[in-house]
Amino acid sequence: MKSALLAASLVLVGGTALGCSGGGGGAGAPTDASEEDYCAGYQSLFDDMSTMADATDAEIIAQIKDWATTMEETGTPEDMPEDARAGFETTMTLINDLDDDAQQEDFEKIDEDLSEDETAQVDEFDTYTTDTCGSPMDNLEVPEIPTETPSQ
Repeated sequence: MKSALLAASLVLVGGTALGCSGGGGGAGAPTDASEEDYCAGYQSLFDDMSTMADATDAEIIAQIKDWATTMEETGTPEDMPEDARAGFETTMTLINDLDDDAQQEDFEKIDEDLSEDETAQVDEFDTYTTDTCGSPMDNLEVPEIPTETPSQ
């Protein structure tokens, strides 16, 4: 189950729509980050997750929330389009609103209440980030999955 939450978090944060559940989030984040700082902050989640194979759900959720705080402190580059910035804010808000004791199934339902506009904005955030920083999965070391069943 832990690897499933790790995988779900990487996929959801790294390239799938996330929902919005209220104000706050990235709305107050700076809009003048360098592309280098922005990309380093964005990639940090994927780097950190690659070392958490035995983490609990709570540890994974805490890491995702820490990442959102880092992204909010770093902010976005000033050339980020308005819709991409709105998608960034939506993503950060949703992550901040996650309960500390959220489980895998909570995380998997994170995008249930998206409007069409929110979906489009988060897609713009993803597109901008991938175009600016490259794919977050490019440098990720995925642990090997056993191909043989252990003998009993």
